Amino acid sequence: MRQLILLILTMVIFSCKNDAPHTIKGTAAGFDDGTEIYLQDLGPNNTRIALDTAIVNQGSFAFYKSQDNTKVLQIISAQNIEGQLLLVKDPNPLTIELYKDSLNTSLVTGSLENELFNTYRNESRILNIKKNDLRRLLAKAQAETDGVMVDKYMEEIKKMDADFITERKELLATHSDKMVSIAALSDLINAKVITGDETATFFENLSEDVQKSPIGTSINNYIAQQKAQKMASKLASVGNKAPEFSALTPEGKTLSLSETLGEYTIIDFWASWCKPCRMENPNVVRVYNKYHDKGLNIISVSLDRPGQKDRWIKAIEKDQMDWYHVSNLQYWQDPIPRSYGVRAIPATFLLDKNGVIVAKNLRGSALETKMDELLGS
Repeated sequence: MRQLILLILTMVIFSCKNDAPHTIKGTAAGFDDGTEIYLQDLGPNNTRIALDTAIVNQGSFAFYKSQDNTKVLQIISAQNIEGQLLLVKDPNPLTIELYKDSLNTSLVTGSLENELFNTYRNESRILNIKKNDLRRLLAKAQAETDGVMVDKYMEEIKKMDADFITERKELLATHSDKMVSIAALSDLINAKVITGDETATFFENLSEDVQKSPIGTSINNYIAQQKAQKMASKLASVGNKAPEFSALTPEGKTLSLSETLGEYTIIDFWASWCKPCRMENPNVVRVYNKYHDKGLNIISVSLDRPGQKDRWIKAIEKDQMDWYHVSNLQYWQDPIPRSYGVRAIPATFLLDKNGVIVAKNLRGSALETKMDELLGS
């Protein structure tokens, strides 16, 4: 799944400074006077909602946009300066020490939420630096075939990974009503170190306002998608009838799965942009040419991107895939692979003449061996 916290800015809305009490004030040592400092909310689906713009004056800046107590992560960035600072929205006045050379390590004070988040950001940064250093040392030891040091560095990385998981789970348990908990859960998801069931359990234990934050809503949607995929995988398992589907052919006609069934039929999920798919295609072509006259059909479902029909058709022609083809040209949003629980391509499902799944994800020699078993003389 796409990362849940992205640090790419979109738009800026300028607001005028007034005489109201500041909501955020800060020092900006080293920044030129006149530099614009931007404040944004991290909104639903990682959108950026511009709130205010401050101007550096004699090393200081201030925002005056009123803040409420809804749970939201915010971003502060600076004109022509790389990086950005994540903080927690707070109705109380906050103070920031903004570091020009490292915005993401800047300090935010004035609330427990942000002090916790400061610590979390800093510890995460240090952990990443240490882990990258260990990876470089490991690569060097591997290049020098130094088995002792390879084992040592691998063990250290393993322990670091275990500590990463433990510490974030502890945060989820001890600060379930703070935004640092949802950041910790996001990190665990992105690191792919917890199951879908664990994710759902951790999320359910968070306070309602944290759950309803924009990042909480994103995680809740992710959990729902994972559950749907799990259910789809279960339905599209060996022994079950393959879910029916229909989509457009390259010629623009609607074609359904049931119309393509032969003695045996392969549903082949692929895309023109997928290198492993293209590498596997010659093998599938060989198997098709060998067994088509004996009853083997193939229907390929492409996950090509919107607006790239020409690339899809050219890839079919170049790879000599002389069988049925359909695509909604919706990339990973295509409902057909979702209904089969497909998370990576190439992916294949082998059906009998009744549309019952008899095998999954056969590739290379395994595919030919199976077809020889079923249709060989």
